[in-house]
Amino acid sequence: MNSDLSWKQISDLVHKAIKNLGKNAVQADAFFMSTQTAEVTIRNSEILTQNRTDDSGVGFRAVAEGNKVGFASTNDLGEKAVFHTAERALSTAKVSSSVPNFALPEAGKPAEVSGLFFSEVAEVSIQQIVDFARRAINAAESFDKRVIAKSGRIFFQYGWRGVENTRGVDFEEKESRVMFYLDGVGEKGEQVTGSCFELGLSRNSDLNPEAIGKSVGKMVTEMFDPKPLKSFQGTVIFGPQAVSYQICDVLIDALKGENILAGRSAWTRKIGQDVTSRHLSLEDNAVLDGGFSSRGFDDEGCPSCKTTLIKNGELRSHLHIASTADALNVSNTGNASRFASNFEMVHMIVGNGYRTKPEVYPSNLFIKPGNKSKDELVSETQEGVLVESMAGFAQPGSGNISAQLSRAFYIRDGEILHPIRGGLVSGNAFDWLKKVSEVGNDAKAFMNAVVPSLKVENVKIIGG
Repeated sequence: MNSDLSWKQISDLVHKAIKNLGKNAVQADAFFMSTQTAEVTIRNSEILTQNRTDDSGVGFRAVAEGNKVGFASTNDLGEKAVFHTAERALSTAKVSSSVPNFALPEAGKPAEVSGLFFSEVAEVSIQQIVDFARRAINAAESFDKRVIAKSGRIFFQYGWRGVENTRGVDFEEKESRVMFYLDGVGEKGEQVTGSCFELGLSRNSDLNPEAIGKSVGKMVTEMFDPKPLKSFQGTVIFGPQAVSYQICDVLIDALKGENILAGRSAWTRKIGQDVTSRHLSLEDNAVLDGGFSSRGFDDEGCPSCKTTLIKNGELRSHLHIASTADALNVSNTGNASRFASNFEMVHMIVGNGYRTKPEVYPSNLFIKPGNKSKDELVSETQEGVLVESMAGFAQPGSGNISAQLSRAFYIRDGEILHPIRGGLVSGNAFDWLKKVSEVGNDAKAFMNAVVPSLKVENVKIIGG
């Protein structure tokens, strides 16, 4: 691996390889990147690890006669290795099965998006990140002596991302990101709470460690003295964290162009129809200024844009890459991603970025906030549950969810009475989306989503 190469040298080398590959391939593209990451991890109130890593590499896709597609990648950026990898992609294509709908984007102009790179992220030292972590630990544990900062991770990352293909796409973009995850538990006598975490995301170094630590401390202490709950069917207020995980997973699965094409989506052939409550409006906004997953172009070179997906409950569009857009004869929404935040085995084993082929995935999935605070939503609830986080997976396709209540609270007569011990929330997310009665104004940013609280009626809660 040649980690000492400059970005210009990497870019020039990839350009030569694509030009050479284009002589023999029907079509070809390259995704290349070079990032530097400074990272600190936390374990049991202490700094566990601190390190810097460089990751540079390139992945090639080549198309042979018959629309056969091959892929190969390398992190060895020597000229011989890069050219060999490009040739390997073509050799793989020639012995692969045909991909009837495969397409690459045509040349265009990247979107202009502000707030993607901040030089101070590149200038932060490991010692500064260690101090950042200690400040957050101290803030969490000084909030209440019973709080323990159990685990955490902070990274400051910056670098370049580029895409080139034989159809004229030639884009490069400089980026920076900062992420801080802190998880805490509480001990009170023989009680040990479940874990509570706070997530801070930014494109610059403006995260507040004291605020993150204090938030974890507050969440933990709210979980002391939980009580079991009897089963009932009623109102559930899903907080942003709960919405960002299982509910967003259902939305993404239903909106993916590849699932529409294959007929696996519950929203196949539903454009123009009401698929959710009229209170819900949803868009994918890759050009959101300073958005954590904003970008000028997607990971196969389509210019980024803002796409209205659901408007007052009506389905307006799906998420597409070049192949699904061409196959369905619709506009490409620029949702090719090589950094999908999911648990598919290929990403867990191989990794992401240049190591993988792009797939359909949102950038900043944005649910339009309402006008009421979470406290107001609670105050208007006769009997229900506030679910801040839950553990479990949504079933792909069907949208069925049976999730354990990790951090949840019982509501009666407009007041939170106590945290809940045990219990499940069970039902179908597509049904829940149709029963949304209110949307909160408390939108919070996550890796690929910016979402508020959702108030849902007639949800089944199973007591512990």
